[in-house]
Amino acid sequence: MTPTEIMQDFLNGEVPLKERMLKVRDKRKVIGPIFVDLVTRLGHQPIREMNQAELDALVPALFLLAEWREPFAYRPTIRLLSRPTQIVEQLVGDHAVDSSGFRILASTFDGDLTPLREAACDPRADEFVRGTFMNALVLVSLAHPKRRAEVEGFFRQFRSLCPEAPEEVMISWMDCVAELGLEDLSESVRDAMQKEAIPSHHTDFATFEAKLRETIEGNGVPAGGRYRKFLLSDAISELVNNGV
Repeated sequence: MTPTEIMQDFLNGEVPLKERMLKVRDKRKVIGPIFVDLVTRLGHQPIREMNQAELDALVPALFLLAEWREPFAYRPTIRLLSRPTQIVEQLVGDHAVDSSGFRILASTFDGDLTPLREAACDPRADEFVRGTFMNALVLVSLAHPKRRAEVEGFFRQFRSLCPEAPEEVMISWMDCVAELGLEDLSESVRDAMQKEAIPSHHTDFATFEAKLRETIEGNGVPAGGRYRKFLLSDAISELVNNGV
């Protein structure tokens, strides 16, 4: 079959998702570039021009690209998730802000932290998705320990880089500070709370400090469990088991 025919089969919504994914799983070299093109196109295309079959195929394609560790998908995925909130919701739904979102980004990481850092600071991006970009940076630091110092440097500079960051973004920053065990930023977090940049109704300093201490005492393993699944390794199992 030609790549075009393989893609047409993948777009056939009458065939069960698992079956369609199994058919292309071993065809990365053939279908990978077509998936990357799909992500790239939907990262720019107006909603009125989008094809429903392609929309339905986007999430499975992203999961497979992550399983394949396809670095050419990294930047197009960041661009797609940086679109306005209503478009991102239509494209990928909750995957933009749940753990699969940052795991896809970290799994396709191409070695350059700049696109993630810039996206996390982009005021045009959805506030919750900016948190996804930050979480992806944390996971990249776990998967690529040599990049940890660069990731930590970003979070140390974040308040000066993004002085007008909204509450939800500041909450994500605080969580990542705790998950990275950045004890030297404790006073910066306290200051943000006192200035209500992090709303008092969300948490208190003692709770933040307990999470920070848990990471430090765990030798850098983040508090909580959202990074436990690590990089995405079985696209079919995760999508089928989650009822997508």
